[in-house]
Amino acid sequence: MNPRLVFLCLLAVLTGLRWCWNFGFDLPAEDAYLALCGAPTSVAYFDGPGGVPACVALGVSLFGSDAFGAAFLWPLFAVLATWALYALVRPLAGARDALALAVLLNLLPLFNLAALRPGSALPLSAAALGALACAWRGLDKDSLLWWLAAGFLAACALLFSYGAWLLLPSLFASMAASRRGRRGLFHSGFWLACLPSFAVVAGLLAWNADHGWVHFIGSTIKSSLSLQWSLLPRLVLAAGTALCPFTLLALAVAILFALRQMTIAPKTKFLALPALVALLASLYTGLRDLPTQGPGLLAVALLLPLLAWIPSRIGRALTVVGMTAVFLASALWTVGVLAGLSRERGFINAAVVRQLEEVAASVAGQGSTPVFLIAEDAPLASAVAVNLSGHILTEPDHPPVYTLESAFSASQYALWPRYDQFLDTPAPTSVAPAADPFTEQEGHNPFIGRSALYITRQGTQDLPQAITAAFGAWRLAAEISTPDGQTLRVYFCSDYQTMPL
Repeated sequence: MNPRLVFLCLLAVLTGLRWCWNFGFDLPAEDAYLALCGAPTSVAYFDGPGGVPACVALGVSLFGSDAFGAAFLWPLFAVLATWALYALVRPLAGARDALALAVLLNLLPLFNLAALRPGSALPLSAAALGALACAWRGLDKDSLLWWLAAGFLAACALLFSYGAWLLLPSLFASMAASRRGRRGLFHSGFWLACLPSFAVVAGLLAWNADHGWVHFIGSTIKSSLSLQWSLLPRLVLAAGTALCPFTLLALAVAILFALRQMTIAPKTKFLALPALVALLASLYTGLRDLPTQGPGLLAVALLLPLLAWIPSRIGRALTVVGMTAVFLASALWTVGVLAGLSRERGFINAAVVRQLEEVAASVAGQGSTPVFLIAEDAPLASAVAVNLSGHILTEPDHPPVYTLESAFSASQYALWPRYDQFLDTPAPTSVAPAADPFTEQEGHNPFIGRSALYITRQGTQDLPQAITAAFGAWRLAAEISTPDGQTLRVYFCSDYQTMPL
């Protein structure tokens, strides 16, 4: 039977299983936050480039507000990453090795976990592999169209992660390090391929300039250079868990052989330099104690092609035995990881929100203006917002549910209109003396005096000052049991006056 046809059937089965993994589960609160952030499509949002929330919002709009809709596109990103890896390896090492490595990619626990939940790791890796595959063809055939395709995919990677900034510089280094690649740098293809990425970078910088540089204000030069080397053993252990120890050992061997061959093998040099840059970026991220799934999967995806050059160094028979062990161990390891993965029910679903709306309707007559909703944090506010039926009136261009007022910016809610904001009052046209001679123009808050429902898991004794000091009175209005067994408490808060300084 045709091996390619068998692989396509296997890939179709894996895609179906990945879709089934999330089918029937409520929308996680973290994914609800992404869906809400991606509904107004933008080049970026508070937590980074805007590709992930836009894809989550698209899936939710097409397939509903549940875990299946939020993660619908990620199994498709897994297919694209597989195809891109095959397209990269085939002209360099042959169809057989390309097919084997594409199968191995789908057996890795890290890859399968990234295909089940929304995140930047999988689309970043798919776009990076595709960019390198197109770049090799552009270099090999001196084709402007292939270079433009590579530039487009590199720009797509930037829409999901800032880590994609390293892709074109590492490609430049790999070309500059070889005689054939240096000739390619004198042609227009590579430089035209940089233009789409420059456009995306310009968009990201413009967005940051309009929003207080929120993506960069959390780091300083000192913190960027502070590496916690004591975390290195934990990172190695985590890599072995995410990949399977056999696969980690095989990649280490492939790196050693690639370093020896780089000076004499242009193909190895083309693959190895971007892969090593991605590996160093992943190590840097881990030593700063930051999330490593994105840079880690990118490093693994770019390192996998190096496995194709092992047989020429240690012998075909030994390689077949070793790689068979890697394939079997990776598959069994993935089954074990997925079997041990806890599948908790969602905290907030449509039934819980219906009860919230009933509480809101019951207190609606206790004030002259409609109540507004406040939630304990951004995930909870988002989970409630995406399940609202529209019976609760909201302000135009405002989020359906607010988070607590705070001077600290912790999420996208800090960039949206808030209930504690004061709006400028038009300057007086007359020169009549003002009550306060030091105030040229006063502001007003349209929420002053209004009532709200505060939605939280906190008990009465744990209520924050933003509730107890900002409202004239408050009381527990309802307790709602959630699908995962927690208790959601709803407090009716009246006469909002803003939190005192």
